[in-house]
Amino acid sequence: MKHLIYFLLFSSAVFSQNYHYAIDEAPVKTTPPVTPGVNNQQEEIDYFNAYLLPITQKATLQAALDKYGAVRLEKGDYTGVDIVMKSNQRLYGHPTLTKVSNITIAAGSTNVRLEDLLPADKFVTFQSGGVISNCTFKSIKWAILKGTNVMVENCSFINYGGHIQIDCSQSGYFRNNKIIKHQSGTVSNVLVMKGNSATPSYGNVHLHTNFLTPHGDTSDLDNLQSSTFVGIDAESWNFTGEGTKAMFFAKNMGNLKITDFGGGNGGSPFKTPSYDIDAANVFFLNKYNNYPTDVLSLRTNMFLVNGIGPYIRKAGTVTGYDLLANLEFSNAIKYNGVEQTTAMTNATTVKNLSTTIRGTQYTPWARPNWETLPDPLGANWKTERAGKADQTSYIQGLIDSKGIADLPEGIYYIKSTLKIPLDNAHGIFGKGTGKTAIVGLTDDFPLISLVGGKDGNFTLANLTLQGGSVGVYASTDYGAQNIAYQNMKFVVFRDQNYGIHLKKTGGFDNNFLENLGFVNCNIGFFQDPTAGNSGENNSAYVDKTMFYKNQYINCGTAISMLATRADNLDAWVDCKFDGGKTALTLAGQNYPIIANSDFTNFNGVNVLTSNSISMYNVNVYNNKNTGSTIVSSYTNIEGCRFLDSSPMFSPMLYTSLNNHIINSVITGDVLANVPANKGFGKESAVYSNSSLLSNPTINKLLVNVKEGVSTVIINEAPTPYPQLLVTQ
Repeated sequence: MKHLIYFLLFSSAVFSQNYHYAIDEAPVKTTPPVTPGVNNQQEEIDYFNAYLLPITQKATLQAALDKYGAVRLEKGDYTGVDIVMKSNQRLYGHPTLTKVSNITIAAGSTNVRLEDLLPADKFVTFQSGGVISNCTFKSIKWAILKGTNVMVENCSFINYGGHIQIDCSQSGYFRNNKIIKHQSGTVSNVLVMKGNSATPSYGNVHLHTNFLTPHGDTSDLDNLQSSTFVGIDAESWNFTGEGTKAMFFAKNMGNLKITDFGGGNGGSPFKTPSYDIDAANVFFLNKYNNYPTDVLSLRTNMFLVNGIGPYIRKAGTVTGYDLLANLEFSNAIKYNGVEQTTAMTNATTVKNLSTTIRGTQYTPWARPNWETLPDPLGANWKTERAGKADQTSYIQGLIDSKGIADLPEGIYYIKSTLKIPLDNAHGIFGKGTGKTAIVGLTDDFPLISLVGGKDGNFTLANLTLQGGSVGVYASTDYGAQNIAYQNMKFVVFRDQNYGIHLKKTGGFDNNFLENLGFVNCNIGFFQDPTAGNSGENNSAYVDKTMFYKNQYINCGTAISMLATRADNLDAWVDCKFDGGKTALTLAGQNYPIIANSDFTNFNGVNVLTSNSISMYNVNVYNNKNTGSTIVSSYTNIEGCRFLDSSPMFSPMLYTSLNNHIINSVITGDVLANVPANKGFGKESAVYSNSSLLSNPTINKLLVNVKEGVSTVIINEAPTPYPQLLVTQ
């Protein structure tokens, strides 16, 4: 009752939504909405419509799942109850990640969903005996995912923290699954995937993988027909010397594709190779993790574009070939050790290489379904906030007394910053981006400030933050701060100078920012470091953070990350960048990845600037740039469509250009117009199976550009289509 009274006293607009509480308790009905037509996003609606099972009734969890199908849990500990998930059942934890026990996915299940759960040191087990398909496992932490002789296909594992151990070496298969942001370490093996020849496993794509200090062996892949890894950061593997194998160990493989292969083993005194691969065909793009004893089997055909590091073949007669493009910064294409300076003429060689380059055409990943972001306050929000009561003390009191301020539906006006301790225990949880909003009465203060905390995170979910100067402010003003394993979801930042501002903090590391919206902000996400290389302190470095299904709408700059201590393996996946001057302004980046995202309606000088960038299945169109689309020294592009007529690249002062374009369609001129004798670096490039519509003389299957001089290597027409983010 006290919550309902609060709605009537303090909310300027009241919304309706049904909430279920216990197995046999009727839902509480709220007042009909004053502002019709404003609703939450679909995933939020599904979440809040699920039956809320109180922690006091955790023993009935299986019964609740079987009765209602969709169940959500409170913050806390539901362990002690093992459960079995069946078709169309959904289990949602609290945004803080609810502790649960072992979970089994029943054989033959489809459309199972697990989300925001902490089965720490427990198991998520696939049951053998029937096909498990079209399931989603999102934000599941520190559990071993295992299955033996199972059949699993078309499932998504998103923000999965823990070991993955799938053994189909005797029977069964693992096919066309997406593993998006997988992070694990310590005990070996972190990743095991084994198949068999009778019912092959194939089509699995690992997008953004972090192997963090595994104590022994890291990975074991065996007898997979195909496998793709886009972005691997491996740090100090075999950390305590418990292993003997290479970090990436794969044998009896068919087609293996790996990109953005980074990290290093400097922290471990026990050195093993970065890879030991036995496969029919290997494709490497942007490979910079290496060790002198890296191993490739005799039979493997290696196609590498942009990388460093030698490798050794095992003893015997080599039957595979080496097609190496821009290895060791050579700006050359070499075939079996011989630099190619003219078009190849040997018919057999050309046929073999053409087959490798073209690959097989499969189905690209579907484009994301970006919903229109809820706008609970409407166009006149600034005038309507005048004279509203200040509710700062009410919300701060909830944070201080409850840890998580669980805000009911309504609009809450504040006139001073809300302080959230960075201690893994505090935060704000609303009833949805269309239902709960916190609004600044003025625009000269941060709505939320993070305070204290050397290493920690906070909770922020299911609400809109509008007005004020900043949505979320992290700064050394409040002490040293390192933010790690932050799960922030369904938050819309509107009409702010900065949506999220990291001002001279410590690190922002291994975070997952899900379904955030940034609308009409000067800068959506702002990394604001100390000038110069300040190391780990005050650099606000951003490492291994994924921006997943974020939308950046009409921001001056969507993302500004001008790093002074290098950022490592950050990724934007399924994101929408629409309107404004610039989408991304980056610097000091190692392996930044943009995947399955769209860039539209930008009207500044460039869409994107960076020292380096990798782009996969990205669409860029309907932009009106006054300069080039991209400014970057190192660019890796695969399976993309750049449909604007503006030039692709700009020359960079005192810096050479290295562009690698594969399986893509480019409308604008790809050759940068480099002024002579003015200090601009020359352009080198590799174009593989890409349609270069403004450059007919190099619109060929394989082309090398070495310091401004173009050479056609395979004089055949390209047939571009994505080959990485695909479903077989």
